[in-house]
Amino acid sequence: MRHIIIGTAGHIDHGKTALVKALTGIDCDRLEEEKRRGMTIDLGFAFLDLEGGQRVGFVDVPGHERFIKNMLAGATGIDLALLVIAADDGVMPQTVEHLEILDLLKIRSGLIALNKADMIESLAREKSAEWLTMLTEDIRKTVRGTVLEGAPILPVSALTGQGIPELKKAIAGLVSQLSAQSARRMFRMPIDRAFAMEGFGCVVTGSLAGGEVKVGDEVELLPAMESVRVRGIEVHGQKVDAASAGQRAGINLAGVKTANVERGFELAVPGYLKPTYMLDCTLRYLGSARRPLENRSRIRFHIATSEVMGRVLLLDREILKAGEEALVQFHLEKPVVAERGDRYVIRSYSPTRTIGGGVVLRTATRKLKPHREDALAALRVFATGDVQAIAELLFRDAVFTPLAVGDIVRGANVPPDEAQAAIDALLKAKKLRQLGPVLLHADNAEKLAQMVLAALKDFHAKNPYRGGMDESELRAAFPPYASPSLLPALLSDMTARGLLRLSEHKLSLPGFAVTFSADEQKTQQTLERLFLEGRFAPPTLEEALSRVPGDRKTAQRVVNVLVEKGILVRVSLDLCFHATPLAEIKDLVVGHIKAKGSITAGELRTILNTSRKYAVPLMEYLDNIHVTRRVGDQRVLAG
Repeated sequence: MRHIIIGTAGHIDHGKTALVKALTGIDCDRLEEEKRRGMTIDLGFAFLDLEGGQRVGFVDVPGHERFIKNMLAGATGIDLALLVIAADDGVMPQTVEHLEILDLLKIRSGLIALNKADMIESLAREKSAEWLTMLTEDIRKTVRGTVLEGAPILPVSALTGQGIPELKKAIAGLVSQLSAQSARRMFRMPIDRAFAMEGFGCVVTGSLAGGEVKVGDEVELLPAMESVRVRGIEVHGQKVDAASAGQRAGINLAGVKTANVERGFELAVPGYLKPTYMLDCTLRYLGSARRPLENRSRIRFHIATSEVMGRVLLLDREILKAGEEALVQFHLEKPVVAERGDRYVIRSYSPTRTIGGGVVLRTATRKLKPHREDALAALRVFATGDVQAIAELLFRDAVFTPLAVGDIVRGANVPPDEAQAAIDALLKAKKLRQLGPVLLHADNAEKLAQMVLAALKDFHAKNPYRGGMDESELRAAFPPYASPSLLPALLSDMTARGLLRLSEHKLSLPGFAVTFSADEQKTQQTLERLFLEGRFAPPTLEEALSRVPGDRKTAQRVVNVLVEKGILVRVSLDLCFHATPLAEIKDLVVGHIKAKGSITAGELRTILNTSRKYAVPLMEYLDNIHVTRRVGDQRVLAG
């Protein structure tokens, strides 16, 4: 079943609330002040059951100029507009402004109710027909070029009931032509009311902009970024287990106080949306605007149920004239929640009047400079709606942050299957590269590979006696915000392609090798001989260096190379063993423990026929490499 929401629009006192009551039997004026003053101040809600079991929701909005911001909040999520014009007044200022708002928000369809038709019946027949013809022509002229061009105009009377059956039939006809809102998208619901209900706590209401929500779901309250739980759901006054896109719902929340929730907040899938102070958008400046829009003008920004103050940065010009369109960036004073494709409206700061609106292209993470063709070209890609082109741009921009399907879902505002299809197409076209679990734009993958190779080349030049660069050292060449998964995936791919060597976390270029001079080779031979001859009781490093003829710094450098290659193994600060006898020691210890169950430092000293000077550091070394594990004064096998 389609879930359709109808929103009223029109000038004050043209009978919007009375007409909704005539259609549904529900009085939308719920506030005491509204009853007393006879005018709608805030949003009202009702529903109508059509033939065939279709139920549609109504959002009744105020018509007074002072409450336009409430009207904008109510216009969020509506599918059909019911523009109400009083037959005795005709088109009035708020009629025009409401119509402009409906057009800027691109409401999908609508109709026009010529209310108070009974008022003109008192005129003579000729004058009545003449007035009706003139009024209809004026309305047609007013709606020309808007979303309501060609909409049915139906004479009705909320007071007498005249034309109400015909209006219901017309509504049913329009509803039958509308497709359902997409439940395939992620759940989100802008909040237009928040109140406390005794025994239940916080209740919020709104129109689901996408997806589905169920009782028991954990959702995120934005922009507060708090996790809350759905305790209960009502749709049109009935308790339900779930609500989906296109429905108006009341949701009882657990985990939040009513005082901490207000109109303009949203509920969404956890982690899906992030609050932002900047939005890149298209802007259509209304032809009715009274003066040009200057760069960095202060404006009132309305999106979903939010109203915030901000400034508009014109990206492709300095002045925007009435009737023109431009690419802009909004800098807002409070965070809002938005995604690509959301529609917004702006009003002038003072005097307050609707002056334009447009479409959100992306949530911005950095300020854009005007007249930058690269930035403008990127925004045009988002404006085209080509999911594959948008996905490629998102991957290209994310140099140090690998993206996944969810990132394309958020960035392009498309269902997961469309995002995956775009990724598959880019992989097939070789515009993306799959590096294990990581997806990168092919150009970025190549740039990063060259970055690694340049870092290694520089390292080898500065450290000719080191066999390779530690991964931790290479990581320092990447910015701190780089994804932790990026470097391991990149190095694995580069190793597989033969671009570098990776051995025990040491990286080197394929053609690199530490080379010794003739004197250094003699020093190496002398050192290896000393440690091999020492076997289980080798000389200390200080003793070994003192026995090597020639330059001490050269000898120390050779020792460092032998340690890095694993020929010598440092077991303590001043004690090294040659790798061959050290392997024998490890086998002797393991064999003894398997036979006896444990070993002590004293027993190891006896087995090796050596001193405590060697036995204790050896036992600590075997603990450190997880061959043994200390239990009191004894060692057992670590495994």
